[in-house]
Amino acid sequence: GDGAAGGADGGAQRASASAANVRRSTRSQLRSVMSELRSQEAVSLSGRNMGDEGCAYVADALALNDVCKAVDFTSNAMGVLGATQLTVALEGNAALEELVLGGNALGDEGCKVLCDFLATSSVPIEILNLSSNGIGDEGAAAVAEMLRRNTRITSLDLSNNMIDYEGTVDIAKALAENASLAELRMGGNYVGSMGASALGEGLKANEGLTELALGGNDIGDGGVVQLARGLQEHKGALTSLDLGNNGVGVAAAKELGAYVAKAKDLKKLNLYMNELGDEGAKALCDGFVANAKSVLESLDIGGNNIGPGGAPAVAELVKERASLVTLEMGYNPIGPKGAEAIAGAIKYGGSLETLRLGWCKLDKEGAGHLAEAMRFNETIRVLDVRGNVIADQGCAAFARSLRIVCERMTELDMGYNEIKDDGAYAMAEALKQNTDAALVELGMQNNYISKFGSVALQEAKDIVEEINSERTLNINI
Repeated sequence: GDGAAGGADGGAQRASASAANVRRSTRSQLRSVMSELRSQEAVSLSGRNMGDEGCAYVADALALNDVCKAVDFTSNAMGVLGATQLTVALEGNAALEELVLGGNALGDEGCKVLCDFLATSSVPIEILNLSSNGIGDEGAAAVAEMLRRNTRITSLDLSNNMIDYEGTVDIAKALAENASLAELRMGGNYVGSMGASALGEGLKANEGLTELALGGNDIGDGGVVQLARGLQEHKGALTSLDLGNNGVGVAAAKELGAYVAKAKDLKKLNLYMNELGDEGAKALCDGFVANAKSVLESLDIGGNNIGPGGAPAVAELVKERASLVTLEMGYNPIGPKGAEAIAGAIKYGGSLETLRLGWCKLDKEGAGHLAEAMRFNETIRVLDVRGNVIADQGCAAFARSLRIVCERMTELDMGYNEIKDDGAYAMAEALKQNTDAALVELGMQNNYISKFGSVALQEAKDIVEEINSERTLNINI
């Protein structure tokens, strides 16, 4: 029986030795992380699986550290222990400006530890990311208290947490008192209609906020009405607003229209996946058109059930607002008639550089209108017409335009369009005839192009690159 016992002992020894090896290798990894933190200005530790204890261990490297200005701890399972150790290490730190803790396990308790520290600390952190950390209303209350007292933080990311009505109210009240926070991201929480109303109230007294992101918060039409009313009285200068996926309907669109009619600084508006419809789209676009001082650069109204009736108002906006360079209108059934309106706007007018019209039921007729406009347009660099059943005829129409000038367009995406070989041949011919065109990316993927069509496109690519040695043309088939 001695042999068996000896074997068991040996196994136990081997197990503990291998555990010690793991610890040793882990420790050496952690030590190399610490030397990174001590020697580099920006350190990404994202996804290193350090765990709560590992995070606590390496946090020490930030103590009295005057080199590291930005550190990213994303996805390391940091919890209360790591957060606590971090606050101890940062006690005398005078260099760290950016702290990214997204995708960890701080929860309310870890959030509280950190925010209580930052409320009174002199550490120069300006950018704080606490997204995806399971933070609820209690954590949000600590965040709010921090915002009342900390005047250094300019950017705060609380996206994808579990902040509900009460937590939102706390943050809204803090916003009324805080003048230094410029960016607030709270997408993917549970703000809801009443929370949005509270934020609207808080915004009336706020002067510092320039970017507000509240996508995917189930705010609803009534909540956005209240928020927009608050924005109309906002003392600050909002440059970016994201209300994507929030059930924004006609009533809210009208209030937003009234807001944007006066907003002098708004450059970016995201209303992706809402319910504007034709009437809402018109109210919103008319607001922008009425505002001679508007500096709108980017508008996302994709997935809003805007049909042929709403497209002319959007077209008018494109024509009138010289500042507008990016328009996302995908997933709106504007059809050939809507395409005609947009094409009319871009033919000789507007400043659009990126136009996205994927899945808009354009059909070959709509593609014809757009292709015709592209012969004259001098600004568009990126055109996306995926998923519109433009077929061979639509593809051939774009090919005809590509034969001519197209000194600006670098990217044309015609994927998912039921294009067959005839369309591919037409495009290949056009590419060969106009080797000076600016095109860099041509999307032809998920169509019905056989080996023959693919070969023709490949040959065209080779010829273009042979004639123009400095040109690269990528064709995705």
